[in-house]
Amino acid sequence: MRSNAPGKLSLAGAYAFGYGALGYAQQEGTGPGWYQETDPLDALFLGTVWPGDFSNEFEFANARDAWLRLLRGTVHGKGIQRFVREAVSASEELEIPVNDGELMLALTGRLEAAGLDQRHLPRRLLPKAALQGCRAVFGPSLDLRLPDPPEDAKKRVRRFWKDTEEESWADDTPQAILRDGLRRFHDAGLPVKEESGVLLPALYAALMAKPGELIQDMGEHASVWALSLDEASALVPVLDILLVAPKLEMSVADALGHLFAVPAFTEPIPSEALIWTSSPGLALPRLAFELGIPEVSTRETAITPDLLDWVGMHARMRLSAAARESAAGLEETDSVDGTVGIQEESDERWAERRETVREAVLHKVRKKSGGTAARRRQFDRPVERIWNADGSSVVRISTDTPHGQELKVAMDGQLDAFREKFGREPGPGDPLFFDPDADEPTRLTKEYFDDMMLDMAERAVEIGIDPAFLHAWREVGYVVTEENRSMFTTAEVLAFSRAVTRHRQAGE
Repeated sequence: MRSNAPGKLSLAGAYAFGYGALGYAQQEGTGPGWYQETDPLDALFLGTVWPGDFSNEFEFANARDAWLRLLRGTVHGKGIQRFVREAVSASEELEIPVNDGELMLALTGRLEAAGLDQRHLPRRLLPKAALQGCRAVFGPSLDLRLPDPPEDAKKRVRRFWKDTEEESWADDTPQAILRDGLRRFHDAGLPVKEESGVLLPALYAALMAKPGELIQDMGEHASVWALSLDEASALVPVLDILLVAPKLEMSVADALGHLFAVPAFTEPIPSEALIWTSSPGLALPRLAFELGIPEVSTRETAITPDLLDWVGMHARMRLSAAARESAAGLEETDSVDGTVGIQEESDERWAERRETVREAVLHKVRKKSGGTAARRRQFDRPVERIWNADGSSVVRISTDTPHGQELKVAMDGQLDAFREKFGREPGPGDPLFFDPDADEPTRLTKEYFDDMMLDMAERAVEIGIDPAFLHAWREVGYVVTEENRSMFTTAEVLAFSRAVTRHRQAGE
């Protein structure tokens, strides 16, 4: 720190200042709750703005990501890559999670040897100067030049409201997703035709939000998500209209008219918009995966590429719930689907996500592998995940349907296999789906799951499954069918569908 004056920092110096700021806040009890969620890359970014700070974790994360995008392609961007490699290497060598305080302290001794103290960041690349006027931090200008509505805008708007047919989950345009979100908000009693301020939250609710996510959080989450995208994204002109419409007191009809002038409004939503990035702890694993590092160990779980969206969803909901609890105590509050936010057992890691419905899902995949998607219809679901406002959930299995009975038989079979293998009943901490080669109840590893998926893909045709479904399942970490569709957001469903398409086109 002595060798790095504020405003003239090396990457190692920035990390020292950020680590010091986190330590001081912890000692004095003055730091916000989200400081507990930070990792080494977050600490480095905090150090670049020291003694400045952020109003909340969302502003911090969007500014962090915008700054990292600015460094891409520069020598300092390569320094960030080296920093990420050092952090993950230290975590692996010391067998300490990457966001553990002990690891973050140990990392300070490795940065000089890595050469990250040699080159200073010029003032123009420090966030205070580099992010002036940045959309991710300040939002779009109210002087933004909006495209003129097409000549038939009024006709298109009328058709938008009259089209009451339920969307297919393959309808992946902002127009279709927004219409679905407005239906949900209308059913919740919101003035969807009168207030342009509901448009962006409605798009977010239909695309990104889990059922337990509270309406009161969606406005902020929607704005944060909209600002998080790279300005080069094709979706940004759509989102900017939705962001400025309420500030300009624009009517819903006028906002829709401007939207119909943007090609991206009626084109497939970009894949980069399907994942939440605006929380602490998400940038380092994301960059690690880009560098070919397959896994990042954190205090909460081992993050793999297919889990990044899952971890991000939990982060935003968990931090929002903690902020509400801190500000007002625990209160029961209605969510968009009428459920109530309650404290229940948190989700297990990726193993539960993949495994609990494996047998039932495989049965359905065989039947549905001739198409890329199932239509989103109302029906009796044998498996349903009940979400809470903090991102936790429970899975409920109904035995009132034939498919539910099939799943019950599969679960009973797993219980019998557990008893036969270990000679006892499974306990609360035991995995129902376990490593068959382990002497003690052990969760299936990702490597085991990947090998299983590859083996099944090789035999897919003979057992009546489209191999693209299995490759997509392995890639994104879940499989979507009619029966389990309600367990996933539209963003997750689209990610799976697009993975299936990619693998089919690749001939896998």
